[in-house]
Amino acid sequence: MKTFTAFGLGASLLATVHGHGVFSTLFIDGKSQGDGTCLRTSFNVDRITSPITDLDSAEMACGIVGQTPAPDTCGVKAGSKLSFEFRLWASGSPPGTIDISHYGPMAIYAKKVDDASQDPTGPGFFKLWEYGYDEQSQTWATEKLIANDGIVSVQIPSNMPTGKYLIRPEIIALYNLAAGPAQFYIGCAQVSVENGSSKRLSISANHLTNIPGYIKASDPAVNFNSHPDAVKNFPYILGGPEVHEFHGTKETTEIAFSPLNGDASVDNGPVPSAMPTPEAANPPNGELNNALPVSSDGSCGSSSGFICSGSVYGDCCSGKGYCGSSLDYCGTGCQPQFGTCGHQ
Repeated sequence: MKTFTAFGLGASLLATVHGHGVFSTLFIDGKSQGDGTCLRTSFNVDRITSPITDLDSAEMACGIVGQTPAPDTCGVKAGSKLSFEFRLWASGSPPGTIDISHYGPMAIYAKKVDDASQDPTGPGFFKLWEYGYDEQSQTWATEKLIANDGIVSVQIPSNMPTGKYLIRPEIIALYNLAAGPAQFYIGCAQVSVENGSSKRLSISANHLTNIPGYIKASDPAVNFNSHPDAVKNFPYILGGPEVHEFHGTKETTEIAFSPLNGDASVDNGPVPSAMPTPEAANPPNGELNNALPVSSDGSCGSSSGFICSGSVYGDCCSGKGYCGSSLDYCGTGCQPQFGTCGHQ
């Protein structure tokens, strides 16, 4: 059993808190940095596993006690795999990730900062990865997280500018909307990206957001009841900005729910029940293949067998195989066989 002697977590505390979920540990290329290390958290706070429900709260930026900087900042080389462990209890005992009933989406955000100790609230956040609900496999992101022993991963883009960042994994539990608001489980890791691009970070305005403020109580993303008995109107539309794609970097979706020590080439994402033949997936002359199904999870291209034309995620299929409507998706590398290309 793991213990948190450095944080003074005792049996009396375990008896007073409710185990919902907490971001407990950061891993770099599969190696644990130590429970709580480089994280804006405190396992001495009796509500650390509790959800955040006030969307205007400063806690939305980096979680409960997220305003307090961590004493350490972890160095990470650009291109490395960052993994985040969520636990039902901070101590890891009893074991668990998050209650299976807490169905909902997940995302990972980043924010470049001048100083890792600065106030995390405000502008500058951008999204590295997101996963909502896959209608084909009928699976929420939280279900995949639980199946992967509480580990979700993201690749730090190889051309991400060198500097200090806050990396923010997020869970949104939508299971109990009949009784209360959506529940957010959030944390921030302080990291220093090394050997990255020397260029200034440049992200389009539609990929940047303020936290708090990036999501409102009236948004569809937090008003979709995921309870098994609730009436659902799919598709589920994720909230917040579009994912920012760093050109020339392997898409993070391919490693999100890979094993902790798995290579970045592992893909544990949804597998289509019937893959098209190469001839069907790649029609001649770069023409749109209308015989293929429209993407319901944002993936596209010959590997997934989906097209983007008519998809809620956007009509363009990027070179990395994801639907969208911005220039990142519709410009250079856009695949005309699987969607519309050019200015949208």
